[in-house]
Parts: sequence; C-alpha cells; structure tokens
Amino acid sequence: MHYVSQLCNSLANNAECNVYLITPKGINESLFDRRVILKKIPSVDRHGYRIDLMIKYLLDIKPDIIHTSMVHPFIVPLLPFLKKIAPVVATVHDVQLHSDQKNFIFDLSTLITSKCADLDFVHGEKLKLELIKRGVLNSKISVIPHGDYSFFSCVNQKEITEEENTILFFGRILDYKGINYLIKTEPLISSKVSNFKIIIAGNGDFSKYENMIGNKNHFEIINEYIPDEKVSELFQKASVVVLPYIEASHTGIIPIAYAFKKPVVATDVGSLSEVVVDGVTGFIVPPKDSQSLADSLLNVLLNKNLKNSMGNAAYEFMKKNMSWEVIAQKTIREYTKLIPNNC
Repeated sequence: MHYVSQLCNSLANNAECNVYLITPKGINESLFDRRVILKKIPSVDRHGYRIDLMIKYLLDIKPDIIHTSMVHPFIVPLLPFLKKIAPVVATVHDVQLHSDQKNFIFDLSTLITSKCADLDFVHGEKLKLELIKRGVLNSKISVIPHGDYSFFSCVNQKEITEEENTILFFGRILDYKGINYLIKTEPLISSKVSNFKIIIAGNGDFSKYENMIGNKNHFEIINEYIPDEKVSELFQKASVVVLPYIEASHTGIIPIAYAFKKPVVATDVGSLSEVVVDGVTGFIVPPKDSQSLADSLLNVLLNKNLKNSMGNAAYEFMKKNMSWEVIAQKTIREYTKLIPNNC
C-alpha cells in the first residue's frame, strides 16, 4: 500500500490525470492525497474480493487505462474482460516468486498477467531481462524505478539521535532475506568493534534464528509488525542499513534508508546493484558471504566520514533517480502510448 499510495498521489498531482483506486476496505486512507478517489470493496474470505463491485466501478469510471499493481489469481480470469474496457498495465514487482514463497498458482498468475497485459512495468533492467526470458515481449516491458519513501520522515516528526555503530535489518522475516548470514557477521564484527548493535525488526517466524545468536548483547530483536510511525525511529537510530538477501527482485527498504541519509550494504542479487552504487551510496557484496558482509559493515562503522558522505550521496541519488514526479511523468508517457487517440 505504501507503493500504491505514492504512485497514485504523484499521478493525481499531475493535471493530466484523474486517479481512481479500487482497493480493499480497511486501508490506511491517510497515506493518500485527497485528489485520489478511493473506491473500496469488501474482501471475501481470505484471498477473494467482491468482483461484481470491481466491475461496477470500472464500468462507472470508464477509464482510459486500467493499472494493476497486484498480481493475484482472482484477477487472471478477468483480464480478457478488463482489456475490453481499457488497455491494461501491470506492475510486476516480483518476476518470479522467492524460493521460500513458491506457489504454483501465484507464479502462474504472474506469468499470465504479464503476458496478457498490454504493458508491464518492472523496477530494474535485470528484472526486464528475467521477464523476457519468461516469454514476455521486450516491446511490452518498461522499466520504471521504485519511487522514494521520503514520506516516512513526515509520519513521525520526533527526532531520534543516531546510535553509534548500529546496524539495521528491516523487513519481513523470510528465508530469502539471508538473516542467518547477517547473524554470522556478529563475531567477525566483534573482533574489531566492541560497542555495536544489530537491530533485526520485522514480523515473521524468527524462532529458527534464535539459537544461531551467540552474543545476545549485540542484538536487538523486534519481531513484530512495525507501524509506520516506528519506521522513522528505527531508521534514524541506524548507522547503516543491511540487506543480506540471498535472492531478490527489488525492495522498498533501500528508498527508506536513502530518505534518512543512511548508507546501505546489500548483496548482489536482483536489481539491488542498480540502486546501490558500490562505494558511493553503500557497498555491494556477494550473497551468502558473511565475511564480505562483515568487512563492508566495518568499513562504514569505522569510518565516520565515509558513512556521512555515503549517506548524503544516497539522499541525492534518491532525489535524482527515485523522484515520484519523474516516475509520474514517465508513467503517463507510457500510458499515452496505449490510448488510441494519442497514438
């Protein structure tokens, strides 16, 4: 919802667009600009929605473009009907599901949606190549960067002082995130720095990692859903943000880190290396390599001038390459190619 809200807001603030969002009831409406017109539908059981209301809203709205930012099995049988109403654009956040989230139905839904859509958006050149390998035409794929998440700095106005030598892992606790490799960096970092802390914050099953932690004094585990107002506090506390993923597509964690001027140490998976400039906004390391991960984290922690310069460079990179205004303009240009009267 964070991504969808910022995209809708940026499009709605453009004079060329009237934006309607068909969304499940219960969303955080405070994330949305008043110009975004919300059309809420109730859910049915766990994974279903009132399709009849969705169709009714679409017929009432008579859109020029239908843009889905969610690949879901319930949308797949609707695609032929949706395409009769207007051209369909799909944002494909994950070209292929991560190894610990494999689900044949959802994976097939992703492939069908990306092939049936008139245009697909992905968040990196590497992801575009992956989609082409899956049989989607190159001409149907457009790379749209993941936008910045600077709005988090406005959610909570409370200023928190950065805590020295604090490493932050933020996000859902899932196997592909490589948390075990981060835990293994603790003794390697301890040999060079005594006063440091690794914060692991996010919801999910952390039990499998508990026994891996040797020195609990160097860890702070916040194993719960993190509300938006606490996100700001955690990123302000951090000296550096770490993404030890063993696989990935892209992530919204990097834009949050950049919004708070924090350098990022990430693995070379998916499109992460397209937004982390090695040696400039952070460091890129091989996946499953705790030694390289520890070395790069130490490089940041032991060099305050480097840490600060990387944080400032990260913020500037975000403003230049992740601006929602620029993303809105590019998105509208891509929409326009699909509207017959503007071709």
